[in-house]
Amino acid sequence: MGAIAVLGIITGIGLWQAGLADISLVFVLYLLPALVGVVAMPFLAYRLMALRRAFYRLERDGITLRWGLRSEDIPIDSVQWVRPMAELGGTLPLPWLRWPGAVVGSRRLPGGGSVEFMADDSQRLVLIGTQRGIFAISPEDPATFLSTYNRLTELGSLSPLPARSVYPTFLLARVWRRRSVRAMFLIGLALNLLLLTWVILVAPTRGQVVLGFQLGAEPLPAVQLLLLPVLSSFFFLVDFFAGLFFFRRSVLLLAVPAGARAARAPNMILAYLLWIFGVLTPLLFFVAVSFILLS
Repeated sequence: MGAIAVLGIITGIGLWQAGLADISLVFVLYLLPALVGVVAMPFLAYRLMALRRAFYRLERDGITLRWGLRSEDIPIDSVQWVRPMAELGGTLPLPWLRWPGAVVGSRRLPGGGSVEFMADDSQRLVLIGTQRGIFAISPEDPATFLSTYNRLTELGSLSPLPARSVYPTFLLARVWRRRSVRAMFLIGLALNLLLLTWVILVAPTRGQVVLGFQLGAEPLPAVQLLLLPVLSSFFFLVDFFAGLFFFRRSVLLLAVPAGARAARAPNMILAYLLWIFGVLTPLLFFVAVSFILLS
């Protein structure tokens, strides 16, 4: 959350100062951190959402892991062992890119096989060995998690969970196969690129423009119109990733009993609404640029 706040402040300051700067290297230097923030903030927001909604569930029939768009259902008869990292012989390679709250990724083990991390703290990892590989998680109380697992395995399972793996790449591929969603994404992307191209071509032909709505607003260098494509691209990315989140929820509801699938339709509707907004937003920015150039 702190990183998102810092990036938001840097982006806001960059956009504000770029809006006051003249056509020069200073304008580019102010716009650059804003561009970095526009790209990085949706990624960090996803990591924050993943942390807030992550959970591990132990049952007699299996183990359920959820982390962001990633989900894993492990049948209890596929679990070979569960142990703390301290009992693992040797050193466990950690993900290259990690920070507190986001120890996520996959690494190859020296002796073969792989370990996938879905954790928030590398100091209290619990490893789950399965037929497919090792999962590293970080329950709030590792000792309680281990004792609960041992107790549940002693009780035995009557009906193991169906094995299921959902990856972000799987969701992207599933979304991409939908012609309507693919069309909305490509149209939104094309509109943002056209908006950026239009502003780049038009700005040098105009000396100054008025970005404010109040009467008597001070004219500013026309190159500052570049701020509008930056904002449009930011909202486009946010709408796309937020739509993926609700689409994933609708996919997961396919595995629940039929009586509980009523919540699937609202999630799918929200996903499509967000993707539609991703197309409408650059159109609104086109209108805004048109009014600014005509004023």
